[in-house]
Amino acid sequence: MNHPLVRVLVHSGLCALILVLLSACGGISLPKTSALPALEQREAIERLTTLAQEPLPPSVETDYLISWNILGSSGRVDAVLLMDEPDQLRFSAHDPLGRTLYLAVSDGTNFTMVDNRAATVRRGRVDGASWRSVVPEPLILADIVPLLGGRVHGLTSALSGQIKAAQNPEQTGYWFVWQDSRKLSHHLLLDRERNLVARHLLVDKKDTILLDVSYLNYGLDEETGYYWPKTTEVSGSIVKGKLLLERQGLLSFDPLPVATFFLELPSHFKVEQLR
Repeated sequence: MNHPLVRVLVHSGLCALILVLLSACGGISLPKTSALPALEQREAIERLTTLAQEPLPPSVETDYLISWNILGSSGRVDAVLLMDEPDQLRFSAHDPLGRTLYLAVSDGTNFTMVDNRAATVRRGRVDGASWRSVVPEPLILADIVPLLGGRVHGLTSALSGQIKAAQNPEQTGYWFVWQDSRKLSHHLLLDRERNLVARHLLVDKKDTILLDVSYLNYGLDEETGYYWPKTTEVSGSIVKGKLLLERQGLLSFDPLPVATFFLELPSHFKVEQLR
């Protein structure tokens, strides 16, 4: 565990979450597709726009087993993730006895990262340089819930007219391509039978795949009707490696108290204010 990327993953709760979203392996190429007849293309785009109009869960609480393999170093950690739309987040990593080792919280404006073993705290703003050392441009906190939940987000009516639809080679789903306001291209695979997102790629203007998220299976919450991925595999170009998120046990969409995203720290903890 001497590689700096592995130290970041293991020893920072927030970094662990972000690396889940950014972890990567080389050799990924854009998917191959085949053209759709005009009528089927229109029908496919209608399916996507309908899916994009479905509301995101306003609150999410779930347990994960996070496994990683980065530059030859591997590991796993139990974690709890709480999110409140659009950009509030709380992430904690635990030891095998359930004790909290690392904790990260953001209220959408500020972030706090706590190392309980070292009794240290790092604080800063999400628009500061220190935050961008953890979350590279152009990703933002508001991306996390849609990406982890297998949702279509930010597909406005202005963008809907730019969507291109095609068939995947296996003829089991539709590939869609559009560009968002950050000039990122989205390549999204919609499973034809289940009408759920099977894969989502974020691609820059040089056709580099920044993020490749595959949703291997989903579970349905009977009470709310929300689908949420049970197993998610993440790769891309920003960090060399691969991560796997396996949902464990708890999954709740109940409203979260405001206090969830604010921390009261022990007086003896050393606090470092970041820029």
